[in-house]
Amino acid sequence: MLSTVALLCTWLAWTPSEAGAGNERGRGAPATVDSAGEAADRGEADATVNLPAESAAPAEHGHASHADRANHAEPEQAEAAPRRPGLRAWLTRPRPRSARFLDHGVLALSVAGGTPHLYRLDLRVGLLDLLSLGFTTHWLPGQRAPQIWPVAALALWRGRVFEVGAHYRPVLHPPVDPSEHFVPRTHFALASFVLSSGWISGGLDAGFGHARVASVDPGATLEFTRRSAFAGGVFARVGTRRWGVSADALALLTPDPLLVFELAVDLRFGAFERRPPGGWTRP
Repeated sequence: MLSTVALLCTWLAWTPSEAGAGNERGRGAPATVDSAGEAADRGEADATVNLPAESAAPAEHGHASHADRANHAEPEQAEAAPRRPGLRAWLTRPRPRSARFLDHGVLALSVAGGTPHLYRLDLRVGLLDLLSLGFTTHWLPGQRAPQIWPVAALALWRGRVFEVGAHYRPVLHPPVDPSEHFVPRTHFALASFVLSSGWISGGLDAGFGHARVASVDPGATLEFTRRSAFAGGVFARVGTRRWGVSADALALLTPDPLLVFELAVDLRFGAFERRPPGGWTRP
């Protein structure tokens, strides 16, 4: 009997502890499931957090591509924009029918008669609307060879009405007395101020002249002497782009002044000019 009661008590004492352990194990299992669920939730949260970053990359790439296209479009727009005026625009802009300066690509041939040179031929070409280069010549009876000298003009400013520049020109003297062993020579370096409107172009020359003249000193060892002095004059031209009639008057103010006067006819041809052809009947 006592042994039976002892066994019953022992069984009762063991059964609750096993049940408690089972309950504890039962309670621990949901915790494990919950931990796994939390881990899954965290993984989904991480994935959710990472998704915007991954999806942001294409967006950023899209913005970069748009920026690249914009950058490529800017040079194209710049190329499509009108270009600044260049050399061609400079050589085709309106210009007066100048009595002193030639347009680019214009070949000018003139024949002049006057004093002291009697006559002369002149050939010039215009470069870049600023520079005129050429030569002048004459050949008179009594001369062993023709006199040929260079001529040049440089325009510092050419507007539609007013021009300013400088030019060099020689004077071709006629044959001298056979008893003299030298040929007189005169050279002018002059600044030119030109006003032009329509058919008429004219202005003033001012500068210096250098002359080699006969010596009047009987004790001089040389038969000639050199003199430099102020020189100036006026000029005018009436005509069009292609032809014109001009007059020049110059004076070298030495003790024995030298006067130079001439009338000239000139023809101007478009050798390699950039302006439109024509201009024979209109100024």
